[in-house]
Amino acid sequence: MSCSHEMSLGSENFFDRLPDEILHSVFIRLRDAKFLCVSMAVCRRFRSIVPQVDEIFLRVPRKNPVTHDHENGSWSRVLSKNLLVRTLIFKPMRFISGLMRLKGKNEECSCDGCSYHTPNEILKPFEEIRSLHVRIPSYGDKNMGSKAGREGKQAANLLKWKAEFGSQMQSCVILGAKSCLEIKKTGESTLCDQTVREADLIADAELKLRIVWTISCLIAASARHELIREIVKDQRNIENVVISDESGQGKVCMNRGQIEEMRNSKKKGDDQVHSLSMKMWYVEKLEVPSLGKVMEGATVVAIRPSGSSGYGGMEELVAAAFGGDGEGMVVGEAVGRLMAASRCYTLEISSF
Repeated sequence: MSCSHEMSLGSENFFDRLPDEILHSVFIRLRDAKFLCVSMAVCRRFRSIVPQVDEIFLRVPRKNPVTHDHENGSWSRVLSKNLLVRTLIFKPMRFISGLMRLKGKNEECSCDGCSYHTPNEILKPFEEIRSLHVRIPSYGDKNMGSKAGREGKQAANLLKWKAEFGSQMQSCVILGAKSCLEIKKTGESTLCDQTVREADLIADAELKLRIVWTISCLIAASARHELIREIVKDQRNIENVVISDESGQGKVCMNRGQIEEMRNSKKKGDDQVHSLSMKMWYVEKLEVPSLGKVMEGATVVAIRPSGSSGYGGMEELVAAAFGGDGEGMVVGEAVGRLMAASRCYTLEISSF
């Protein structure tokens, strides 16, 4: 049946003159799952063409706020902000391990401390997905670390990260700073360059803060990995997945080989988290001319499984994580200038 008959517009519908191939190319460029689902409701012809789109972007809607009445007995489903903070400080490793054991829910998901509807139901009509980008809601402030961003003072924090997974985490790179201030035209550049050359020692309090940042990013990355595991169960043709958040803070990426590795591994049978190697670069102040900012407490952390490639490959790992055009290029410049500092720190997280 033609679209013109179903819509009963009373006038000729020019969509009926377009061949299926052209309509298919239009839907491919549309990409957005929400609008593609609306298009399927227009007529039977659209409903038969739209499921063939193989590249989908899905913005997952946030669920209604959870009240205290719903919090009891739902720890594995909704992670409140206060619980997250307390757990990060007192029981970080136990929390990560517990999070990695969470079973996927059919009705809803909880990731980054935010509850939202599962993507699987929305993606059911699409039969040929090969590339998928899911954007999930953010919970609370996208700025983390100091109190400046939360209290509306002089500057907000910066925290960006990217992680890759197979059956386990393969890499995670984090860029953080306590504040990002506008460059002052009063000789600030000289101070920053001198700071980089001196390669500041990091104080204990600053090191603890960066450990909290790192654990927070690992938690978010592991939760998104579990979300991908649930998605690929129903999408057998998928070759590329990106899970990002609405604040643009972090993302998890998996390619075809990594997805196959995850599928071929035991279905959540290995709960052990393998030992991780970490390398951290830190300077007290860093000027980024292209951004027009001075980063205070600038830090880069690179993480990968112990013994995978040693520390020799960490620099290449960091360089590949942030780059490209636009914001990625700016972030990449900040990372490159930061790594020019001679001092770096190495840490190990034992398996558990």
